[in-house]
Amino acid sequence: MKRTLAQVRADLVFKALDPEDKRFLSAVSLPPRLNAFARYGIDIAALIPFKSFPHIKTVPVVQMMLEDFAAGRYRGKHTVVVDSSGNTAHAVARLAPAFGFREIKVVVAADIPDSKKGILAALSSVDLIEVGGGKSVSARAKEEARKAGHYHLNQYAHRGNIRAHERYTGPEVLGLLGDRLAAIAVAMGSGGTVAGVGRFLKRRRPGVVVLGVRPAPGEQIPGARDKKRMEAVVTLPWEKAVDGVYEVGRKESFIRMRRLWSAVEPQPGPTSGLAWGGLERYLAGLGAKKLKKLRGKCAAFICPDDGRFYSERTTGELDPDQGLEGTER
Repeated sequence: MKRTLAQVRADLVFKALDPEDKRFLSAVSLPPRLNAFARYGIDIAALIPFKSFPHIKTVPVVQMMLEDFAAGRYRGKHTVVVDSSGNTAHAVARLAPAFGFREIKVVVAADIPDSKKGILAALSSVDLIEVGGGKSVSARAKEEARKAGHYHLNQYAHRGNIRAHERYTGPEVLGLLGDRLAAIAVAMGSGGTVAGVGRFLKRRRPGVVVLGVRPAPGEQIPGARDKKRMEAVVTLPWEKAVDGVYEVGRKESFIRMRRLWSAVEPQPGPTSGLAWGGLERYLAGLGAKKLKKLRGKCAAFICPDDGRFYSERTTGELDPDQGLEGTER
């Protein structure tokens, strides 16, 4: 059935997930026990989108699908194919019916958390295709999308991914923190969030330092990609929007995630711990003299999703008390 833009916008799920005219970020300042730079008068803030949306990927998926719909790319298509570590796939699956798709094929790595697989599997319109054995999820998605009536939504190449964060997330960050913002750290998977936020801030607040954070080489953190894995699939031009790239290990990211749970509600996921770790590396490298000049300023990191998705990973990755209050980092 052919749909109009008015019908898309009238869909109840689309209306709930559309970032237009919504204030979807909130800021939580870390207490001194979690802020290694509190003695310099620097505020460190966790930026939370998932009080309003299920996760930050909601924002670019709305933008990408609207752009594709307006360009007529969905004409004659009945199935949308998306490769994802979970969150982008979830957003596509929730929004696809509004755009007239009858089926959604989600191509995922076999090792994504069972909780995310379960959420996707519970959506009756989703065909979950798991790829293991070191095979390429991206290549499998492209193969599937060559079938008649199929369309591949490729978050790693779609410029709407960047435009969404430049249009919505960047202004949200600046609206929350204003002139206090000195630096912001963003975990990288597709590179879309850091590129969009970075572009916006470089235009409006060029003095703000934008940091991309990714896993240490060879390590995997749900929702993020190390250098090699980014280079394999990402074609979005994120580099010029970023002032520095930091790498953080998998275990440290999970420990930091768990430490955030003692102060941040809703509880952030492992990419939040990853971004926080990168931000601390940047601040620690400034030295006391530069840190003193940041008194009264805020350094922030974006928390992409809810840590409750990763309960089995947390218990499997960490000792029972690792990251808990009163234990060693």
